[in-house]
Amino acid sequence: MDEKIDTKKQILDIAEDLLLDRGYNGFSYKDIAGALNFKNASIHYHFPKKTDLGVAVIQRARNRFQKWAGSLDSKDLPSLKKLDEFCLLFKKFVEEKQVCLGGALETDFKTLPEEMQEETRRFISNVSQWLENLLAQGKKKGELNFPGTAKDQALLIMASLQGVIQIVRVTSPSSFDATVKQIKRYVCA
Repeated sequence: MDEKIDTKKQILDIAEDLLLDRGYNGFSYKDIAGALNFKNASIHYHFPKKTDLGVAVIQRARNRFQKWAGSLDSKDLPSLKKLDEFCLLFKKFVEEKQVCLGGALETDFKTLPEEMQEETRRFISNVSQWLENLLAQGKKKGELNFPGTAKDQALLIMASLQGVIQIVRVTSPSSFDATVKQIKRYVCA
């Protein structure tokens, strides 16, 4: 049983890496099988359709984010420190020379199967809702000060972080740091 779980996790890990590197339409079961030295049938055993695999990757990422957010929310940290931690989630993608899951899925959104589109909406909604709540609480406590609504600011921050991850692929990691610096400046105005 543990071997079955381990195999499934390995498949999910490779699929997520490929999705972040190439996009959903940029890989196949053959790529995963080759990376794991498996036959395609081994992957089909765990995920009969590529859609099943895509949904599982998104659900796993959503659960991972919810666990991360719950852990951070349980700590008594200033809002700006929590925003720093949020930005560090995106920094990982810069270091790996990949895009974030939201960015990869949003780019391919029109070609994703309906089930994956729905999971993508849930994932993006969870992340943006958490960020919106953080910003609203920070503004209410007087720790953050920005124009407009927390919802608008969350959208601006998400777009900035996702966009700079794309830009960094053709420029340098310093672009990410400069963007984060500007985000923090803007919310502390």
